[in-house]
Amino acid sequence: MDLTGRFVHFWLSPSGREALDQVIAGGPDFEALVVEEDSIGLWLWAPDAEHGSREVTLLKWEYFAAASLEYQPATPIEKPPAGFQRPE
Repeated sequence: MDLTGRFVHFWLSPSGREALDQVIAGGPDFEALVVEEDSIGLWLWAPDAEHGSREVTLLKWEYFAAASLEYQPATPIEKPPAGFQRPE
C-alpha cells in the first residue's frame, strides 16, 4: 500500500523510540503526513510542526511497529458483460 499523501498514526518499536526520542515528541505513537516513501523508509511531516515548515523526518522501516489509517476502497469500475451477444 502506498502511504504517500496520507495522514497515518504510527506506533514506534523500542529501537524507534530510542532513535527518534529527540526528533518526534509525544511518546511511542504519533500522527504524521507521509510526504514520500522509499527503500529506506517514510519521509514524514508532523502536523504539530511550525506553520509553514518544510522540515520532514525520516522514519526508517525498522523503527515502526504498527501503523493505522482510514482506508477507502476505490469504487469498482463497471465493465460490460463479456462474451457474445445475440443481434436484435
